[in-house]
Amino acid sequence: MQTNYVLIITVLAIGATVLICGCMGLPGDGDQNRTNETPAVENLTADEVLARDGNFSVFIHALDTAGLKGTLAGAGPYTIFAPTDEAFNRLSETVTEELFDDPKGNLAETLLYHMAPGRYAAAEIAANDTVPTVQGNPVSVDAAGGNVAVNGARVTRADIPAANGVIHAIDAVMIPPDVILPPANETVENVTANTTG
Repeated sequence: MQTNYVLIITVLAIGATVLICGCMGLPGDGDQNRTNETPAVENLTADEVLARDGNFSVFIHALDTAGLKGTLAGAGPYTIFAPTDEAFNRLSETVTEELFDDPKGNLAETLLYHMAPGRYAAAEIAANDTVPTVQGNPVSVDAAGGNVAVNGARVTRADIPAANGVIHAIDAVMIPPDVILPPANETVENVTANTTG
């Protein structure tokens, strides 16, 4: 009889331990604001990956404003050079206003300039001099010193996977050559222009 009680208590203790461990999870599992980790979500489309990341809210807002958010939900594949929120914050107020005041023109052209048809990993980008864009004008590539830059915008996080493409975070907003923004006397910091023309 005593052996049955010991057996029952042991089984209950093991069950309680498994239950407690299962509910608590591993340390760090509940972190909400991971900034340098790529979510393991290859079944999500590019727009969903960008939204979950938390570092591209201005880019997502711009896509929505220009009516292009659905593009990144499409079949693709696409390579997206996604400016971070910090990159957008570096734009002058005048440039930002000029872009958002013309959502179907300047803003849409600028955003499409950040998308390439096809899936290009960082190593494939580095092996080219230019990469075509959905907008029509190619972006120039500089892979000197092991760092990849497109039109002078440095890739800060590469090869973020999505179901319909790949995302590369960049540190500047690229302006296509046919988008005319504020006069030359305006200070435009960390905006890159296409030099491949």
